[in-house]
Amino acid sequence: MNRDAKGTITIYDVARAAGVSITTVSRVLRGESNVSASTRAQVQSAIEGLHFRPSALARSMTSKRTNTLGIVLPKLLNPHYARVFTGASEEAQRNGYAMTLFPFTSLIESDFDLATLLEERFLDGAVILVEYLEPLQQEKLISSLTALKRHMPVVLIGRKPDLTAYPAVYHNMAQLMRACVAYLTGLKHKRIAFVGGIEADRDDIRRDVGYVEGLSLAGIDYDPSLRLYGGGTAQDGEQALNRLLDTRPPTQWPTAVIALNDLVAMGCMAAAKKHGLNVPGQLSVMGCDNLFFSPYLDPPLTTVDCRQESLGARAVQLLLAGETCQEEAEWEIIVRASCAGAERQTSDEVHKNAR
Repeated sequence: MNRDAKGTITIYDVARAAGVSITTVSRVLRGESNVSASTRAQVQSAIEGLHFRPSALARSMTSKRTNTLGIVLPKLLNPHYARVFTGASEEAQRNGYAMTLFPFTSLIESDFDLATLLEERFLDGAVILVEYLEPLQQEKLISSLTALKRHMPVVLIGRKPDLTAYPAVYHNMAQLMRACVAYLTGLKHKRIAFVGGIEADRDDIRRDVGYVEGLSLAGIDYDPSLRLYGGGTAQDGEQALNRLLDTRPPTQWPTAVIALNDLVAMGCMAAAKKHGLNVPGQLSVMGCDNLFFSPYLDPPLTTVDCRQESLGARAVQLLLAGETCQEEAEWEIIVRASCAGAERQTSDEVHKNAR
């Protein structure tokens, strides 16, 4: 027997006794019609024989509701996702629902099938945050979403080209990046590097699109050598900018950097310090996410507040309202002390001070 810590019979015991999958047992418990009469009888017999009587499930069999929602978030070590969860969980509670967190480093690296995993939890709906996925990962996610739609409503946080058929709330990252570039070109910067992100991403509202468009609008040619792809950690940012500064003369160094997120920005600031560059006097640094530590960096970090709590809350609102739309979320540039005008020092002074 697969009893829990209290010695209670579990759904796994019912599935084993009935000779069916856990998903089939959950469908019978929910009273769904897509189970044959003979299979339903097997499951009911196993339930009665094992005296399987979990009270929460007994209630859900009549109401077909558990007042529990699920949220799938990756990379929980990044405080960005904690802010999303906080907003979603608080909105769920305001509406009488509990929120269960399903953390995955990757939707594909997990041994669980996402659809089965969520179905077995008797959820009333799920919010799933999506980021860039490899083609095979995308196929698996679409397959899971198709299966989930038969059992519960789903809302996505994020937008990808092949997932536009699903309700979602997302940031227009191209628009956001155009605004970041415009802010820095307004400070007279012309050599603006962009650090972090996935080169293979082809979403038409990805940051790369806005980066190139923003430069073009300012009359600046795109320089591929200033686009540094990579991960989203502080170490990734430090290593990427170190490589750039180590492989070109100081007169060709960027005067400003836009980082994928605040963690990458923090790493870029460390690389600048290692090379003797003053921030913002010789290098302006701009982040994204407005994480809790951003005002406490030296200097305080100029960044974009993506209003993650509102993002999570809105996803739950769409889920509970049964909305089918795709909705853009708001964001705001937070100006602090890590950016300054490019004309503050000449190239000769940068060269002298850096060496």
